[in-house]
Amino acid sequence: MPHCTVTVAEELLDGTVEERLAERLTDTVVSVYGDWARPLVVIAFHAIPTARFAVGGKLGTAPAPAVRLESRAGIFELVPDAAPRLAAGLTDALAESLGERFRPDVAVTLVGVADDRSAVGGTLFADQP
Repeated sequence: MPHCTVTVAEELLDGTVEERLAERLTDTVVSVYGDWARPLVVIAFHAIPTARFAVGGKLGTAPAPAVRLESRAGIFELVPDAAPRLAAGLTDALAESLGERFRPDVAVTLVGVADDRSAVGGTLFADQP
């Protein structure tokens, strides 16, 4: 199950950006993984007030938006070009939804979780039939 966590300054979200961003992030994952993934994509927005960010020791300085995608590691073997396509597509989704000024600094982290370290319903993927 692909999980996207978006960390962004709270002030960038206005109640309409979230829907557009959720659609774009989901479409990106589906474009790489295939249509089967659409109902499994989970997106969480972590909106943090700028006053609660610090960059370089300076409080009140928000970094560019970031997205972390966690997925089963095997997908990166099944789709050999998944990592560069996801990195580019997730960056595009954030920049198009939140503003092109962020594009150069958008951070994307892709995490592949091994089947013996990921479970659904209490059962490790490695132990599922």
